[in-house]
Amino acid sequence: MVNKFNFNSMLIVISSPSGAGKTSLAKAIVKENKNIYFSTSVTTRPPRDGEENGREYIFTNKNKFDEMIKNGEFIEYAEVFGNYYGTPKGKTEEFLINGKDIIFDVDWQGGTKIRNSYLSPSVVSIFILPPSIKTLQERLLNRNKDDDKTVNLRMKEARSEISHWSEYDYILVNDNFEKVKKNIIKIIEIEKIKRNRQNLLPDFISKLNTEFDDFISNT
Repeated sequence: MVNKFNFNSMLIVISSPSGAGKTSLAKAIVKENKNIYFSTSVTTRPPRDGEENGREYIFTNKNKFDEMIKNGEFIEYAEVFGNYYGTPKGKTEEFLINGKDIIFDVDWQGGTKIRNSYLSPSVVSIFILPPSIKTLQERLLNRNKDDDKTVNLRMKEARSEISHWSEYDYILVNDNFEKVKKNIIKIIEIEKIKRNRQNLLPDFISKLNTEFDDFISNT
């Protein structure tokens, strides 16, 4: 199966503790770059105010989620704060076959599973750290998405989540949103020109060798 994918395309995995900015960064990069697509996860959590089904998430119930697991429809899935999240396999494979880049905002569990999946040759992983724990708490409170109990739960989990930083290819501190966004774009550009992502390079080298043979035969 894996040979049909175009590994010049990338799965850009962005992880962070809740509130450190992974979703905002992912969406800002997609907005600026029309060649990068946002991976819309499936979740069992209810929509928040202003969210639309199929845009922020594909919202479903636990029974349907379990059915998708049984049918092998996820690249990865995990339980996070009592709700389930999963990356749909079909759309991701479609993007890869067509040479598209995809960006994921997932927690460390999802990041680990994607990095260790059959799609690993395409993965570039980036971990986002908060500039301080105080700032992380302020961001969680200011976004007004969770009650105080949930914010406290997210803060308690943040230490465990941050402990996985060393498993990622790149680490960025989100002390300035625009700076971090530009650095992620630079990472994508650098990764694009790495040898293992230039899938037409062997054919080009073969062409050069043929030209060498022609040159030698004519001298």
